[in-house]
Amino acid sequence: MKRAFLSLPGPVPVKVLIAIAIVIVALIVLNFVYEWMGNTFLDSGGGVG
Repeated sequence: MKRAFLSLPGPVPVKVLIAIAIVIVALIVLNFVYEWMGNTFLDSGGGVG
């Protein structure tokens, strides 16, 4: 993690902002992937009618 952080361009404050942006984007993508997996592979919750 430290090596990846240090490889980001710019001074430390810019690196922190870039790292925060990367984490936010990763969480958004992860949310959409989990939502898709839940709707595609898991039970929709419907009962036996």
